[in-house]
Amino acid sequence: MKVICTKVPPSPSGETMDASPWVSVDAEYQVVSVLAEPDRQVQLQIVTDDGRSLAWFDSTNFMTVDGAMPASWTARIGEGGVLELAPAAWLAAGFWEAYYDGEPSAVDAVESELQALR
Repeated sequence: MKVICTKVPPSPSGETMDASPWVSVDAEYQVVSVLAEPDRQVQLQIVTDDGRSLAWFDSTNFMTVDGAMPASWTARIGEGGVLELAPAAWLAAGFWEAYYDGEPSAVDAVESELQALR
């Protein structure tokens, strides 16, 4: 799934910004997972402008340009009706903690998925 940035997302504190260090208006981004919370926002996890960092953004700042879903994605509805679309390994309990702790299997799972999407 690919999206185009239509407006600069606000800062984490909600401040309006003229530019972002992570995304650029009119640039195209690969979506690597989706999180939809009932009665709340839909968030997209994308590969940012540096080409290697992953970050979450409110979907209201983007528009789909290619809606094809990666074959590796799976869907999970969790507690409270939260819907997640992502590679199956990424939905395992503790996966992101392991990734940010540098655990090789988690880092390899992310790198492998990113390579498959390129």
